[in-house]
Amino acid sequence: MKIFRSLDHPRFRHYFFGQTISVIGFWLQSIAQSWLVYRLTDSAVMLGLVTFASFIPILVVAPLAGLVTDRVDRRTMVLLTQGAQMLQAIALAVLTLGGWVEPHHVVWLALIQGIANAFDGPARHSLLPVMVGGTAELHNAIALNSLVMNLGRFAGPAIAGVLLVWIGEGWCFVLNAVSYLAVIVSLSRLPSSRAARSNQSLLREFAEGFEWVWSTLPARFAMINLVLVSFCAPNYQAMMPVFAREVFGGDARLQGLLVSCAGAGALVGTMMLAARSSTAGIARVINLGSFAAGIGLTVFALSPSLPLAAIALMAVGFGVIVTGAGTNTLLQSLVDERLRGRAISLYMMAFLGTMPVGGFVVGWLTELFGPRPSLAAYGMVSIASALMLWRRQRAIAQALAARAGPQP
Repeated sequence: MKIFRSLDHPRFRHYFFGQTISVIGFWLQSIAQSWLVYRLTDSAVMLGLVTFASFIPILVVAPLAGLVTDRVDRRTMVLLTQGAQMLQAIALAVLTLGGWVEPHHVVWLALIQGIANAFDGPARHSLLPVMVGGTAELHNAIALNSLVMNLGRFAGPAIAGVLLVWIGEGWCFVLNAVSYLAVIVSLSRLPSSRAARSNQSLLREFAEGFEWVWSTLPARFAMINLVLVSFCAPNYQAMMPVFAREVFGGDARLQGLLVSCAGAGALVGTMMLAARSSTAGIARVINLGSFAAGIGLTVFALSPSLPLAAIALMAVGFGVIVTGAGTNTLLQSLVDERLRGRAISLYMMAFLGTMPVGGFVVGWLTELFGPRPSLAAYGMVSIASALMLWRRQRAIAQALAARAGPQP
């Protein structure tokens, strides 16, 4: 099928299926971890703190990770970071099954996982051109990589909701640890991959990535939009135990179901991106995703009924992934290979690194004002960002038209 054309490359095909298993395991752990913390503390602030610990390293460490990615063997770097995350899951499982786990254990282990993720992401995304033999199919590979993430997002929470009731949080952590073996095996088959060596100083190389994003007008506006949307829209996840239990009167199964609704929307978004034959018009697609995320989040926050909330979450999931994956496609279609790791690390800062700050803030706002007005305010900020990007569409199109190479 046209939509899955990157799977014609054996290296990417092995990665696709291995990563699918691993991402389902990640979501098993993510849902179990949030439920464990809320069960132990009954605190929305603690939920926000765990999210903060999971993603703040991406905001702080990602620029350094991008610089390292452009200097070392990327395959080795990914294998090391995947192994570190597997050990983190094992530690969390042992503490939970042994009955020794306390909230601060979860926070510290989430921080360790976040540090590993900060180095894993730039290296793994930089390997995509190696997997598909160049950049001709790179936009499809990026879309299918996002599809992998959202297959896990769709299946993982629903499975976790059942397993939490059936076998408890500890065994969800065990299953996540085992799932890392699938992606480790798939990536071990790749050849070594190292960017061309640079004679510049570390400080100059570090600054070069920031300079490229700021001086490239389409990248600059897309990244500003991504920061604002990512600060707000994905943080429905941090508050999902509150909405599942307090707002809609459910349990872990309802939490998993609601997150899966967002995952279903994200699947639609990634399929739409994968079906595109080129990067033409990607800036408009990003704008569409930003509007969908903001409007969906506002409707979810204020929804008087569970069915409407589920539909709104589908819009949020669609919007977040289209905004995120679309921005990744835009950046990778423009950036030189020698800057790829640094560009991806800045993308990760914007997409994932801002979420912990947003998660911590929304937990605090929820304690003060309640969950509905807090998430509604976040939805309106996302809508305002989409309006800003919409007003810049003509300037973005002119800047893209003036550039040589792929024309998003």
